[in-house]
Amino acid sequence: MLNHIKEGKPDLFFWTGDNSPHTIWAETTEKVAQDTIDITQWIKDTFDGEIPVYPTTGNHDVWPVNVEDFSAPYKNEAI
Repeated sequence: MLNHIKEGKPDLFFWTGDNSPHTIWAETTEKVAQDTIDITQWIKDTFDGEIPVYPTTGNHDVWPVNVEDFSAPYKNEAI
């Protein structure tokens, strides 16, 4: 699929998440994280910095699913 997208010579790529399957009963934190790592590498290998890639997190990119809290701006205490 990524090679097909690249053949179309896009100007940019929006990566909208939901990297792991929707078989939520069979997923784990480790599996969800590994799916994102794998897809990140596939995108890097395919586009190799040739076009901008704009990622966003899908509701199935965390475990358990749908636990994001968007009621307030994100505050990173580590910074």
